[in-house]
Amino acid sequence: MTGKDFGDSGRATAQKAGWVRVRLTAPVETTSGPRGVSLTEGELVLRADRVAVDEEQLVFLCAEEVVFRLDRRYFSALTWFVDRPTFGEWLRARRKQYPNSHTRWSPEERGRLADEVGSGFGWQRISDLHGRTVHAVQREAVRDGLVAAEAFPRPGVG
Repeated sequence: MTGKDFGDSGRATAQKAGWVRVRLTAPVETTSGPRGVSLTEGELVLRADRVAVDEEQLVFLCAEEVVFRLDRRYFSALTWFVDRPTFGEWLRARRKQYPNSHTRWSPEERGRLADEVGSGFGWQRISDLHGRTVHAVQREAVRDGLVAAEAFPRPGVG
């Protein structure tokens, strides 16, 4: 493979790491991801000990086998872990950005969501107002019957 090999902290290295967390985001000019899947943001945690980078892709390897390929346009950030973080560690970090992550929706919050969707607010603005991810507010809007599920295709569908 041409390009650079990256290990810990993005520096070329032979050091091994057990897990990597990759932050995904859609490029500003598009929200259509691979295979036409709608993509705004996300996070991927996978076992890898090396990342090979070329002009188009990040290739995640574990024991020299490719475990995942990612179009560089959807890459936002990368963090190495010797061990996979516990759910509690992950949730504490997640709540720094999304304070209501993994909390129940109250009837009042659902009412505000209905008003915001009905008023034509953008998903990012609704996400910011609720302290939740864009995916979480979209999922709740579907559950509450505010929008059709088909508006948000699932990964691998299409």
